[in-house]
Parts: sequence; C-alpha cells; structure tokens
Amino acid sequence: MRQGTLSLFLGRVGGVAGALVVGQLVLGVTYVVGARAISPATLGLIATCAAIGQVAATVVDLGMINYLVRETAAGRIDEARARAVVAGKRPWALLVLLLVGIGTSVLLAPTAGSAALLAVVGVGMYEAQTANGLLRAQERFAKASTGQLSGRVGGLAIAFVLAVAGVGEVALAAAIPASFVLEALIDRFFLGPAGQRRRPTSELVGHHRESVGFGLANLAASAQQLDTALVTAGAGAFQAGLYAAGGRLLGPLTFLANSLGMVAAPWLARAGTDEAALRVEERRVLRVGAALCAAPLIAAVAGPPLIPLLLGEEYARSGTVFAILAVGAAIVTLNQPFAVIAQNRGRQQAVAVGIAVGLAFGLVATYVLSLFGGAVWAAIGYVVSQLIIFVLLGLAARRARRDGVAGVGAPATVPEGPEVG
Repeated sequence: MRQGTLSLFLGRVGGVAGALVVGQLVLGVTYVVGARAISPATLGLIATCAAIGQVAATVVDLGMINYLVRETAAGRIDEARARAVVAGKRPWALLVLLLVGIGTSVLLAPTAGSAALLAVVGVGMYEAQTANGLLRAQERFAKASTGQLSGRVGGLAIAFVLAVAGVGEVALAAAIPASFVLEALIDRFFLGPAGQRRRPTSELVGHHRESVGFGLANLAASAQQLDTALVTAGAGAFQAGLYAAGGRLLGPLTFLANSLGMVAAPWLARAGTDEAALRVEERRVLRVGAALCAAPLIAAVAGPPLIPLLLGEEYARSGTVFAILAVGAAIVTLNQPFAVIAQNRGRQQAVAVGIAVGLAFGLVATYVLSLFGGAVWAAIGYVVSQLIIFVLLGLAARRARRDGVAGVGAPATVPEGPEVG
C-alpha cells in the first residue's frame, strides 16, 4: 500500500471514527440526562427493553446489510439492486420487530408510557442500520456519519426537553427509539429515490444463504447487549442499573473498532484476489487496530473518578464497572481486524463461531459473577468473552491467510427472478 493509499484509508477511518465518537458521546450524555431523572432500577428496566429490541433487529437482519456492503464494494451487486433487496425484506421484518417490541415492553417496561415508546426500538434500529449500511456500500461515509450523529443529537434534545418538563420517567425511553428513527429518516433522504422495485421472496432466500455467516457473527456480537438483562436476573434491577450506566458510557470507547471495521470491510473487498497486495493491506489494518486500542486503556484509568461526578454518588460503583469494561473494549479493538480479514477471505462462518463461543462463555460468566459480586463482578464476564474471541478470531484469520484467497470473489448464488411491485 503506497503512502497516499494508506493516508486515504486512515483518513476514512478517522472521519468515521470522529463522527462515531461524537455520536457515542452524545448518546452517553443522553443516558446521563435520563439517569439523573430516574432511579437505577428504572434505568435497568429501560436499558433491558432497549437491548432486547436492538438484538431483535440484528436477528431479523441476519447479516443482510453487511453482506450487501461487501458484494456492492466488490462489484458483484450494483447499488440499485442492493436497495431493491432491502425493500423486498422490509414489510415482514418490521412486522416481526414490532410484535417483539410490544411483547417485551408490556412485560418489562416500568410504565405504560415508556412501554409504548420502547416498543419501536427494534423497528427504528433496523431501519437505521439498513439505511446506514446502504450509504456505506456506496462509500458515502460522510453522509452515513452525518445521519447517525444527527439522530443522536435529536435523541439528546428529546431527553433534555422531557427531563426539564418534569416527565423524566419517559425521557430516556423516548430518546432511544427517537435517535434511531431520526437517523433512518436522514439516511433515506441522502439515499434518494430507489432505482428498482423490491425483489421477490425467492431472491431474498438466495441472498440469505450467502449472508448467514455475517448474520451469525452480528447476532453473536449484539447478544452482548443481553448482559444487562442477565445482571437483572442475577443481581436485581438496581445492580443492572449500575451496570447499564457504566456499559452505556462505554460506547465512545468502541468507536475506533467500529469505524475500522466499517472502512476496512469494503476496502479489503476491493483488493480482489491479488494475494501480495491483499497481505500488505491486511498487515496495515492489523497495525492500525493495535494502535487504536490505547484509547480504551486510557479511559479505564479516568473512568472511576469521573463517572460519579457525572451521574452522582449513587452510581459510584458504575465507575469501577466502566473501568473493567474499558479493558474489554481494548480487546474488542484488537479483535476487529481479525474479523474483517477472515470475513473478506470467505470465512464468515468461522468468525461467527468464534464470536458466538466467546460471548456464550462471557454471558454465562456475567450471570454467575453477578450472583456473587453484583455489577462490578459481572463486568469481568465481558473481558472473559473478548479474550476468548481474540484467540479464536486470531486463529481464523491466520488459517484464512495461510489458505490464500480461495473463495474470495465467488459470486453469490442468487436466482434473478422477476421484479415485483
């Protein structure tokens, strides 16, 4: 990779990272505003409902958007066709997510008002991540970042207005889904009108056969959000609130890993089957990931004294939770290059299995440790999961590179089928 090419890659990572960190900081402030207006127990229930909705959105997506990003970047699917595939899936996907959201909120939400709002978290996230992914597939990273950041700012504004108006019990419950819905609307505006009508179900089945590896990896990763629910089950809503406060403020620490993955996936896909060039770019991606993990480690030191100042002394133990989770976030940053390299070389299933195994052990550890040490001990489960994932993804990437690029660039086995209205 020439210096100019490396500068372009780093510039894209930096641009996406900058937008993500601002967006995550805004989201963190939103949680601060909401947390100060409610008890830790109420925060725990709201965070649990939101987490289930977000996991459901990932389940329904089943890796489709990440698959389309790779296929579009590699030139195997054009942009109009990718949008038509997404449009074909939308009706039933939104129906399933709405039913899941209503059921979860009725059972867990602290009030009827918050239940109505939290019921659409999954719908909002699905639309936001789909539209954002289509923009990334077109390498319109600035537009994708703008939509995400605008959505987060809108959610913060809603939380602040409701808290000031004296209805703080629904401030956070309204802000979370609103941030996703606003992001989706802005992204769809940037995308403009679709070029093709939606694709038939028969074609969606073919695409999903190709996307399932991405879906399992995404599902395994998003399942981490169930940690709050497990702390609720193991140690009660109060400890879950302490855990959620530290965990939701963790977002800014994973922005570098997320931005690296967003940029590196289409970047490596465009390298094609030139093994020598691909290996050069992969080594650069690995070095960038290693350098970026310093940020979470610095934050781990600053978190314990800072978080009680932001949230109040009632959340003092959230500072320790945050510090432990930040160490895990550093390992996440190291894991991201391994995942992108293996997926680009056609090893989606290996990545999915590695993440699933690590998170399964980590979530069990989170629940068991919460029984004995509450939120603080539960945070260790996150570190355990990321260490296991580090080992498994490292081995998967090594095997993929040893075997060369066989399978990269293989066309998706998708039937054409007629267009439908």
